[in-house]
Amino acid sequence: MKRSLLFLILLSFAFISARAQDTVVAKGVDDQKAEKLYNEGIKLFDSKEYSSALVKFNEAITAEPTFEKAYYNRGSVKYELKDYAGAITDFDKSVEMNASNDKAFFSRAQAKYAMGNKVGAIEDYTKAIGANTSYAQAYYYRGGIYFENAEYQKASDDFTKAISLKSDYAYAYNDRGSAKKMLEDYKGAKADYEQAAKLDPSLAFVFNNLGSIKKKLDDNAGALEDYTAAIKIDPDYYLAYNNRGTVKIEQNDYKGAVEDFDQAIKLKSDYAYAYNNRGNAKYKQKDYTGALVDYNKAIELDASYGYAFLNRGITKEMMRDAKGACEDWKKAAALGVSNAETYSKNCK
Repeated sequence: MKRSLLFLILLSFAFISARAQDTVVAKGVDDQKAEKLYNEGIKLFDSKEYSSALVKFNEAITAEPTFEKAYYNRGSVKYELKDYAGAITDFDKSVEMNASNDKAFFSRAQAKYAMGNKVGAIEDYTKAIGANTSYAQAYYYRGGIYFENAEYQKASDDFTKAISLKSDYAYAYNDRGSAKKMLEDYKGAKADYEQAAKLDPSLAFVFNNLGSIKKKLDDNAGALEDYTAAIKIDPDYYLAYNNRGTVKIEQNDYKGAVEDFDQAIKLKSDYAYAYNNRGNAKYKQKDYTGALVDYNKAIELDASYGYAFLNRGITKEMMRDAKGACEDWKKAAALGVSNAETYSKNCK
């Protein structure tokens, strides 16, 4: 019987905070006031006193309305304060005054992404790259959006470029591995995850991803080792507990699998996949009542979880509830589970 077991590949793509540009030195008496206020704003920004920094940059711009760096840094403060529209306005002003400010394009891309404008974000990352062809982070973050858009080859190409510019870029190796995984280049994905783990052995999600690709390559022993390594790094990593549990099912360690799913659920009580997978482990132990309870919970949490319906139907059949089994298989088929029709073909 086929079972739904979840193996998650995590993308490490995540946005970094905008950075303040360097302090400046006054060139003459006329601009001393603006630059003093600006430098005070930089210190406050670096201390994460964003509201106070905003006041200083406002005052610097009032004193000198063509102070390009003040606009950039005020935009960075607004970004930190989650005023993304205001940040974009300031970054617009910065690039209007200085079209070669690659950091302003990059930061504007971040703000656009935060507002859900992926197209605009890609355009600005591309402009940042145009202004600075060695901008590894711009390639990396643009690649992250391509990945989200399921343009995996473009994502892989951008991650490769980021790595060529920054050879110790562990996040880029991890994410290129995820892109290769989606392109079904499993051996290439494994090599990239291994390099990411070598470069930064503190990243739990890299070991989780490495475990998942080893599982894909039928190396259950290696997968178990990597999921365990991820949990050792981050004891609250519910995904790794869930994934390790699925490997234990493959190894017929049903008791150990249930323990891992228990821990995943303890850490994330609304984790439908862990309930479904715990149901699978209980089913293997012939605990049909316990399995049914878990499938019910998985469906309660996610009414579109087709495999939970399929598995609940199989369990109901074992409990001699033929009508209930058929209802669940038909629901699973309607939700797109391809093999559900095989089970329901004899249903009336």
